[in-house]
Amino acid sequence: MTTPLLDKQRLADLGPAAEMVLAGRDFINFLDYVYIMEPPPGRGKIKLEKWPHVLEMAHSLLNERQLAILKARQIGFSWILAAYDVWLLRFHEGAVLLNLSKGQNEATALLGKVRFIYKALPEAWQLPLGTDSRSEISIPGMSSKIMALPATEDAGRSETATLVAQDEGDFHEFLDANLAAVKPTIDAGGQIVMGSTSNKKKMISLFKELYRGAPNNGWKALFYPWHVRPGRDQAWYERTKDSIPETSDMSPDLYMEQEYPASSTEALAPARSLQAFDMDILKDMEEDCRRPVETLGPINIYQKWRMGRKYMAGTDVSHGVGRDYSVTTIIDAQTGYVVADIMDNMVGPEELAEASVRLLTDPEWGYRSPIWGIEDNEWGIIVIKAAEAVHYPRIFHRETGRGSKKIGWHTDGSSRFVLWGELIQAVASRHLIVPNKAGLDQFSTVIRNTDARGTIEAMVGAHDDYPMAVGIAWQMRKWAYSGGMVDDVIISYGW
Repeated sequence: MTTPLLDKQRLADLGPAAEMVLAGRDFINFLDYVYIMEPPPGRGKIKLEKWPHVLEMAHSLLNERQLAILKARQIGFSWILAAYDVWLLRFHEGAVLLNLSKGQNEATALLGKVRFIYKALPEAWQLPLGTDSRSEISIPGMSSKIMALPATEDAGRSETATLVAQDEGDFHEFLDANLAAVKPTIDAGGQIVMGSTSNKKKMISLFKELYRGAPNNGWKALFYPWHVRPGRDQAWYERTKDSIPETSDMSPDLYMEQEYPASSTEALAPARSLQAFDMDILKDMEEDCRRPVETLGPINIYQKWRMGRKYMAGTDVSHGVGRDYSVTTIIDAQTGYVVADIMDNMVGPEELAEASVRLLTDPEWGYRSPIWGIEDNEWGIIVIKAAEAVHYPRIFHRETGRGSKKIGWHTDGSSRFVLWGELIQAVASRHLIVPNKAGLDQFSTVIRNTDARGTIEAMVGAHDDYPMAVGIAWQMRKWAYSGGMVDDVIISYGW
């Protein structure tokens, strides 16, 4: 779709017809001829400014079939999407474009941007329009058309489209049904683009699931914060926030998190009223995030073993097929620093077991066999068996109500309350330091689920594997200073 750019003099020699040919072949070149409208108090009709993030979006539109864009407001997404629509409509014979918006007003507004860009093109480039209505524009000479519709339950069901675009998709009531309706289009080689700010009132959404699942689910995810647009600084942010009134539905803080997030973590985090961990503290904790000092396969070492230190380890195990993460963490009992970890959603239980044992026991760089709590879920049993097979000396046991011993950390109603309650307190009092940014990000999606009697867990589509492993390791601090064998570290909670 691209052509090597010609120098200005050569282009001038070839004349306006050559300019049109080059623009038709190259969307990036086409953007030089795009005008947009900035309504008052903006600058009126202006040329589209090719800011770095605008060019990144343009390249992604050209190269990605399934694109999920999480963004702050007013960073140029709808205009670049409208420009892409016009480029396809004018220069790609037979193009059928379908734009789905939250409601009819939004659909009409987006089509209005398409119309504005088209009519601002050089006059010689414009072909006569066929249909030109509130919901459709067509160019008979290209056999192309664009439809802008509200995202109703049946929207797009009967159309085979070149491009399906869903503006503010996280606010579409029937996003799931719409995607199912246009799925045959995508499977046949079409393109789908979802762009949206984050709906803070909707913890569970298809848009968030698709964004989080990228790239393993075949989607490309992009995020654009509020400050990506030139001219926005902290003073602008504070002025904007001060202008937002307090309402019963949304506070100024929540409004800014939804409309003008600074990070994808902030954008995807649940409303503060549901968050298990204090978001401001988690933001402060990001200052301690850093790269590992050493990486050995799936093992990350942030601080090497030190003489005289006591350590504790926790492991949360998943299947390892690209969904939940398998995690082992080691914490310095004196400082609360996560000195090493394994965090991977592709390693299976056997590989996690092998890597964890190496991390905990290697005579050169391991952590000298600290107390190790392994969750005894379905896949955790494999890790437990592996630890037993190498005679790991300090595996956490518990006593049941009948006095028998069971190996591993078992999560049920009672132990979950203890684990999460003490972990929340440890974070609130800044007793924990988590250098792994991806791991720390998972803390922000842990909620008190009001639909499950306040159960603390990851919001749907997110993960709590890393916080869980940290929480298990944090529980082990109660026995980190015990120097004996397995039987010296027994907890008796009756579970």
